Amino acid sequence: MGSSSTVDISAMQEIMLEFRAAKMVFVGKKFVPDSRKGLVRIGRGDEGLLHFQWLDRNLNAVEDVS
Repeated sequence: MGSSSTVDISAMQEIMLEFRAAKMVFVGKKFVPDSRKGLVRIGRGDEGLLHFQWLDRNLNAVEDVS
């Protein structure tokens, strides 16, 4: 996680939890809020592993994945 680039990933097999969430960015010595609307999604991928994703709700694009 931690990168701010858009990541191309395969679709999740099962979405277990999903909720609206903002995002903070570390700038210098403090955190600054990101003004974009987001969505946190936790789900099981095709390979059987759990994934944590942050999506930009306006672009409907996955940005952070772990």
